[in-house]
Amino acid sequence: MTTISVLLLTKLPENRAWITQVVAGIPDLSFVGVAADVSAAFVLAEIHEPDLVIVGEEFRGLGEFRAMKAFFYALNARWIFAGPTAPQAKLVLLPSGQMVKEPALHPKMSPAALMGGVRQALSIVRRPSGPDPDVQVAGAVFDKMVVIGSSTGGVDALLTVLSAFPEDCPPTAIVQHTGRGFSDSLIRLLERRCRPKVVAARDGLTLARGMVCVAAGSGGHLTITPGAQLRCNMRPGPPISGHVPSVNALFRSVVPLAPHVVGVILTGMGQDGAEGLLDLRRAGGVTLGQDEATSVVYGMPRAAWDLGAVQARLPIQRIGPEVLKAALAPTSQQLGHSNVMVTR
Repeated sequence: MTTISVLLLTKLPENRAWITQVVAGIPDLSFVGVAADVSAAFVLAEIHEPDLVIVGEEFRGLGEFRAMKAFFYALNARWIFAGPTAPQAKLVLLPSGQMVKEPALHPKMSPAALMGGVRQALSIVRRPSGPDPDVQVAGAVFDKMVVIGSSTGGVDALLTVLSAFPEDCPPTAIVQHTGRGFSDSLIRLLERRCRPKVVAARDGLTLARGMVCVAAGSGGHLTITPGAQLRCNMRPGPPISGHVPSVNALFRSVVPLAPHVVGVILTGMGQDGAEGLLDLRRAGGVTLGQDEATSVVYGMPRAAWDLGAVQARLPIQRIGPEVLKAALAPTSQQLGHSNVMVTR
């Protein structure tokens, strides 16, 4: 029987104690990590792609946990709540079409009962919400390329943004901070969920419409060479802003093309991308940033906003549609050049 990989997310030491003890005694379950907050859970999930996430009851209903659900859908991971008083109120759908009470775990369950709850959780049909319907892009002519930088929590954010992109999207280049071992699985993950073609960035790659190239955990910095065709370069070198690849390196490489570029900074720790996005804005590019409410870590977007690099600060659900609108617009009709808080 295949071992089920499990990630535990709980703030409470008492939850961590009983759950790890019980799970350790079940041969069919194997822990890949334990996280005390959503940020750490994102990092571990990105690396390990668990089959199941056991979530402490204290996270039920919180916006920070809801932000993880699209990521779990993409990973084909399931989740189950756990706690001393974890309720079983919500009805969920099984593949048979039967509606049952959502299973939950509690300390007094026997190993057999716990395993039964886990197996039922793995069989629940979970459906993500669809992409934002506000933008009509059928037959659209895009006159801009898109560059995106993200870090912690970025996989879920990228999935949300790219879900709005049509098959024939603007040429798009992405730097996602991640470990070297995760690059291939990230490409597969995005490819499964997105309509455009998603490829790993490589030296000499021609970046065309309908293509999203991603540099994550690569041994060099992704830059774009302008010309009759956009060319990707993987430039070896020391860390820039503490990272290889660096968002700043990507953003600065497209400054010569700025009037034909939409730059986006998403959730992540640190300041990588802020200065490059400012250079891009000053040169005439459209610049967008994720807002604090929907960011797992509001570090990179905050740094860019504080520098004045971000023209419009948006919830993650609005960024994909706004990127497409900006990519469609003539240069003379780009977003205004003053800081704007855009909210739904």
